[in-house]
Amino acid sequence: MLIISTSDIHSPRYLTEFFLALRELGNIKADLALLAGDLVERGEYLHFTPVYNALKNRVKQIVSIFGNEDFIENRKFYRENYSDIIWLEDEKVEIKIENRKLIIIGSEGVLEKPTLWQTSNGITEDLYMKRLEKITEMSCNSKADIKILLTHYASTFETVFGERKSVYPHLGYRVLEELSTKGKDCLPNIAIHGHAHYTKRTLSVVKSVRVYNVALPANKRIITIHTL
Repeated sequence: MLIISTSDIHSPRYLTEFFLALRELGNIKADLALLAGDLVERGEYLHFTPVYNALKNRVKQIVSIFGNEDFIENRKFYRENYSDIIWLEDEKVEIKIENRKLIIIGSEGVLEKPTLWQTSNGITEDLYMKRLEKITEMSCNSKADIKILLTHYASTFETVFGERKSVYPHLGYRVLEELSTKGKDCLPNIAIHGHAHYTKRTLSVVKSVRVYNVALPANKRIITIHTL
């Protein structure tokens, strides 16, 4: 099974880099593409169209979550105009590929501390704690051959190494470490996130979970994940 994944295209900002990265994959056709948010720059949702057109014939299925720059008021547009993509907002979906059951848990994710802009716009730590509870509930009550946690914000700080320590709280939360306290069955097999553009470590293993930071600015390529 072949999965490809990327995020933080911020189209049109990194659209050329996205096209070049897609070309480097050659003629492979993936079973699944997982998009981890910040698809467009500052809510300019029409700029997702070239990304969609480039991907749709390269993969059998696309699952995506939203990032902080995929503004909430525009998300209905994505669902209506790219309806063959599975869009997840604090939701999970079950997919069968090669007779294997995958469960993908999708969420914008959790921050340890809201940004100044978020705080001034009424977003509090309480919102993120409720989201963490939802992620925990979905993950602990899901059984599959492969369980994937797909978030925009980092689900561990291991894969934001290289960013300034002072901004860690605005990049993510130790979700995987938190899930591990609930029991092994609560952990995913794979965790995928974006958001951290300047990390020096895009792959790590945390509590036996393979963690990928797929942010395009950090990787300069589209991540390929082979599963058995």
